[in-house]
Amino acid sequence: MKKVFTILAIIASILAIIFSVLPISNLAVFPAASALVFGGIAFYLSKRAGEVKKIIQFTFLLTTCALAITTYKAFFIKTEVANTEILNEKEAQFEEEAIEELENLDIETSEFEDVENNTTDLDIEQ
Repeated sequence: MKKVFTILAIIASILAIIFSVLPISNLAVFPAASALVFGGIAFYLSKRAGEVKKIIQFTFLLTTCALAITTYKAFFIKTEVANTEILNEKEAQFEEEAIEELENLDIETSEFEDVENNTTDLDIEQ
């Protein structure tokens, strides 16, 4: 049981570190909390057995670092939403230009008829 909780604590603390450096750093709280719980259970079981492994303490260190990074990003980094009106105007402009280009294309219907006739001739020969 001790090994299972130690492995779960390691995985959760690594996930907490990964989430804490990504833009979705607020989600790092969930694996950090689970890493603390799993690490606490593993620490208790190893303390009861009489041998405390350094890996359990390392998971506590990783989890603490993840929580520190998440807290720092929550307080000091402001996320700003850009003005979407400019993007919407550019999108509308690109759409209008694409429609104009399609209207300016001069495609003759005879080309399509030739292609259709050639495919039907090939179908008949086979």
